[in-house]
Amino acid sequence: MEMLIARFDRNKPSSHTSVMSEPWANIVEKFRELRSLENDAFRVATSGIEQIASSVAEGPLKGALFGWTSMHDLCIQQSDVRPYSGPYLRISPLSSGSVEFRYIDTAIAHRQWQRVEPANRAVERLQMFLEQLRWVAPVSNAASSSAA
Repeated sequence: MEMLIARFDRNKPSSHTSVMSEPWANIVEKFRELRSLENDAFRVATSGIEQIASSVAEGPLKGALFGWTSMHDLCIQQSDVRPYSGPYLRISPLSSGSVEFRYIDTAIAHRQWQRVEPANRAVERLQMFLEQLRWVAPVSNAASSSAA
């Protein structure tokens, strides 16, 4: 009996390699499409998540954060590894029109950091989360105004 040994080259993805994260432009488009499928309150919440994805896609965080979608949720992690393989932030639209932020770093739900925000504060909440966990270096107002 012949034994097959798979050889993996880190520089060449194989057909068996799973997708790590989705391009941010694709994530933005998915949430744009979801807005047309749901009721008014859910549409508002989905719009808040679309704003998050757009701010990442169009800003300096594009190369620092890695995302994927799961049903109606946006999931973000610090490194481009297989989804769900480590801690990640799950951002979910709620039927109330609000957006839930949940940091999944343990399987014990009551120990997970969790916040619910109005959709119009979703981008601000993401920025506060990133600063709190120090996922990315803070951008000072002087640095951002000099870039303008």
